[in-house]
Amino acid sequence: MTNNPDELSIELAKSSARTRQPRLVREGEILAAAYAIFSDKGFEKAAVNEIAKKAGIAEGTVFKYFKNKQTLLAQVIAKFYTKLIETTQARLVGITGIENQLRVMISHHIHCFFEDIGLCRLLLQEVRPVDSYPHSDVHLLTRRYSEILLGVLDDGVLNGEIRADISTKTIRDMVFGCLEHAGWNILANQKTEFDQGRLINEIILITLGGASTTSANTTQPALTKRGNVPTALCKVCYSIHGEAAASTRKPT
Repeated sequence: MTNNPDELSIELAKSSARTRQPRLVREGEILAAAYAIFSDKGFEKAAVNEIAKKAGIAEGTVFKYFKNKQTLLAQVIAKFYTKLIETTQARLVGITGIENQLRVMISHHIHCFFEDIGLCRLLLQEVRPVDSYPHSDVHLLTRRYSEILLGVLDDGVLNGEIRADISTKTIRDMVFGCLEHAGWNILANQKTEFDQGRLINEIILITLGGASTTSANTTQPALTKRGNVPTALCKVCYSIHGEAAASTRKPT
């Protein structure tokens, strides 16, 4: 530090310029820090002073940008879903055929949700169970995301790839239901290592085997009309949910 008044003034001005970030930049830094802390510790155990420390600011500065910790969490999740919607839509550009589109959506979903076990836990255990969730902006974003798959399925009906006598909403719910059970299984086992390719193939096999106008287009062996769909469904449900149930069972 210099004793020259002019040089000292210049140094202070430079320091001020480093700390006074544009609002959007500062908000982004706080959200990035909050994402990391929430993902690591969960919402309840996360402290605002930890978030501030990680962002390199004073705790009081956080509240200049966000009303409270709940607002901060909502913004973190909203940012995640907004990016998820954008990247999912971008990945589907130029992809044709219902099987290819399903594969893109499911694989991208697994990549975004399951590779960060902390985020997966945060969403399933702390965000969705909250009473206010059904009326929140996050829930609206979740619906927007799920409607991407619904649109893919509706187009499949129009193109003659999906049977018109099966509700596309039911198919959508089944796909996301399988993925959510897989998420719970990951949480139960505290690991993200699993056969992603197998899970993707089994979900597509069940979906197209039961809902497509022809099962011959799938890369997996076609399901016949003699009752194999329920059998396969039971197998995949056990594979993604049975281990979670087994892990909570007390030894005899």
